[in-house]
Amino acid sequence: MNYYPTAAIITEQRFGFGPKLNDQHVLSLSEQISTKPYIDTALQSLPSTNNILVQIGLFNQQRKKLKKSPNEKRAVQKQVNQFFKLSYEQQVSARNLQTLHSSNSFQERLIQFWSNHFAVSADTRKVKPIIAGIENEVIRQHWNGNFADMLQATIKHPTMLMFLDNNLSVGPDSKLGKKRHKGLNENLAREIMELHTLGVDGGYNQQDVIQLAHAITGWMVSFDKQNPGFKFAAWAHQPGDVMLLGQRYAQTGIGQGEACLKDLALHQQTARHLATKLAQHFIGQPKKELVDDLSGIYLKNNGELQPVYKRLLQEPEVNTAAPLRFRTPQEWLFALLRSADLNPPEHKITQQLRLLGQQPFMAGSPAGWSDQDSDFNSSSALIQRWQVANTFAVLVVREAKKQKVKPLQLVKKVVNNLYGKDLDQHTELAMNKANGAITKLVLLWLSPQFMYR
Repeated sequence: MNYYPTAAIITEQRFGFGPKLNDQHVLSLSEQISTKPYIDTALQSLPSTNNILVQIGLFNQQRKKLKKSPNEKRAVQKQVNQFFKLSYEQQVSARNLQTLHSSNSFQERLIQFWSNHFAVSADTRKVKPIIAGIENEVIRQHWNGNFADMLQATIKHPTMLMFLDNNLSVGPDSKLGKKRHKGLNENLAREIMELHTLGVDGGYNQQDVIQLAHAITGWMVSFDKQNPGFKFAAWAHQPGDVMLLGQRYAQTGIGQGEACLKDLALHQQTARHLATKLAQHFIGQPKKELVDDLSGIYLKNNGELQPVYKRLLQEPEVNTAAPLRFRTPQEWLFALLRSADLNPPEHKITQQLRLLGQQPFMAGSPAGWSDQDSDFNSSSALIQRWQVANTFAVLVVREAKKQKVKPLQLVKKVVNNLYGKDLDQHTELAMNKANGAITKLVLLWLSPQFMYR
């Protein structure tokens, strides 16, 4: 099947979220790697994580004062619940608009790849109002920079610290640990090694997890309006050296954990883990030679990501005309919306993502969304896609009629923008036999040519 015979189709379909109707100029893949990221106005208007932490701190103070006034305390709790709900919805809406409007969607795919690598999930209620903070404040800054910097900033971000309870982790021999008999929480240390750096078979053991957990004790979160965000609490930090992967790290306070993270980021196993995930995400099951090359370039460049991306784009499979991966529900939905330049209400996008099983920031696990085609390509998933395609085809046709555009003309324009003369002949035949613009659009969006990348 030669579904993707041109560089333009490959750029937009294999590496992006699909071409936008009426978008005249798209940067090449190599240009997008080094271009300033597109930031939608919806993202720009979001309050910062620190501002939200201050608001949560104020709510906490109010509830504390109302200990003996249950009715008033319940009223405050109602405000808190509403604040959490609205904050989450605002962040999801901004993410949807960013994906829908991005003019450099390869950038956005890379950013969301790293966001999924460092997955946090809003089903853990306490991080709901700051769930997009890591993606927007860390990954959008470091996605084409240095992985070690991205790792450090991500692990220190309040969302990650709270999601995996490191803000509650106390060195058993620290001042606080001895005074209140509080103990270690290993969650974040374990996920750093298993998911973010070395990988599950990365050659570490339980003792290494404990040692890393010691090194990052005292990495907490402040809700104080004078100094909100990450804070290092020396009184909760485990004293003494740590031994991680056979190497000793002296006690230097916050510097101890930072040194551990830096070495983990540049470990050979981390290089292989990241290379395998990147290649898997964009071109499918990677060859050993490609993983060797990518990981070697990563180490040679001390964790710089741009050289790794450039090597990936040189791989022959990148330009193959045959399908490589099945679009995830989110990739497919935004490709559909962009193909017809459809701008539905943001809540409707979220509603359909929920129906398709991939609501933003709701992966449900630190491991993030699966990157296996078989997890999304099932009979029930295809029925859900058919329902969603039909819903949006109706909207597209209704909108065309409002604008005095003949629906069949719009369908023709959508097809030309997506594939031009390279529309798959089976899809073309089916569309020619179908009655009406709605059915034709549904057939196009459910065709293998559209659903694979």
